Amino acid sequence: MEKVFSGYALFFVLFLTGSTIGGCFPTVEELAVHGWIPPDDGSTEYYGLEATMDVYGFNLEHGQQTGGFIWIYNSDETPAANVIHAGWNVDPESYNDSQTHFTTSWFVEESKKGCLDMRCPGFQRTGGSHPFVPGQVINPVSSTSRRKQYINVRVSKDQNSGDWEIYFGFDGKAKIIGYYPRSVFTSLSNKPVTIVFGGFAFWKEHKPSPPMGSGIAPPKNAASFSNLKFFDAAGNAHPIDHDLAHVSDCYPVTDVRDGMFSYGGPGNVC
Repeated sequence: MEKVFSGYALFFVLFLTGSTIGGCFPTVEELAVHGWIPPDDGSTEYYGLEATMDVYGFNLEHGQQTGGFIWIYNSDETPAANVIHAGWNVDPESYNDSQTHFTTSWFVEESKKGCLDMRCPGFQRTGGSHPFVPGQVINPVSSTSRRKQYINVRVSKDQNSGDWEIYFGFDGKAKIIGYYPRSVFTSLSNKPVTIVFGGFAFWKEHKPSPPMGSGIAPPKNAASFSNLKFFDAAGNAHPIDHDLAHVSDCYPVTDVRDGMFSYGGPGNVC
């Protein structure tokens, strides 16, 4: 299990979240995540995840990035691997600021197509009055000593169309804001998927490692994912009430208990 996450999954996660960071310096990337891979016997298949995340802000430099995400991608190691991610992100290189953004992206390995937020064709907004769109700033953010700010994010496949729907809630219930059409992918809508979720940090080697989560390691005052739910092919929710495989190294992640876990830690320690 760990081999899959730390190798194959990590490659695509880093392409999505770090592909806009250029330059000649080597980079370092760290995950503190839980994940689910469909079993070989086909007995259980999930096609989405919803989570409540507390979000934070940091004054980062170009060449640093941090955030909390949901990643969904094909589980087979083929040139046709497809990926979607959604969550919160502080990324001065991509946004030219150090604010916290609601972030989505998509990528198809076979065609080398994909992009961040709404910077190329792909994401389709739905009708209605939802104020948030991919790339928008999240404000206010949490404080470790005062009130926490939560977002609810869901990525799941529509059982009828095969499109991948994105839901977002700002201190409230997640509501659909748009979708990625199945037509932009080559295999994501017709193969079992792997689901990974948790924290991510990226930095160039000449930069200090950034904070992850709240900037405090678990358990007290650490960032968290809670109200975790898988979604099956029919769109039915399945609360996660058991532990899952996880990957962490420099930044710790706790076990899943009662549908939640904590993750992250301070910067300049990796």
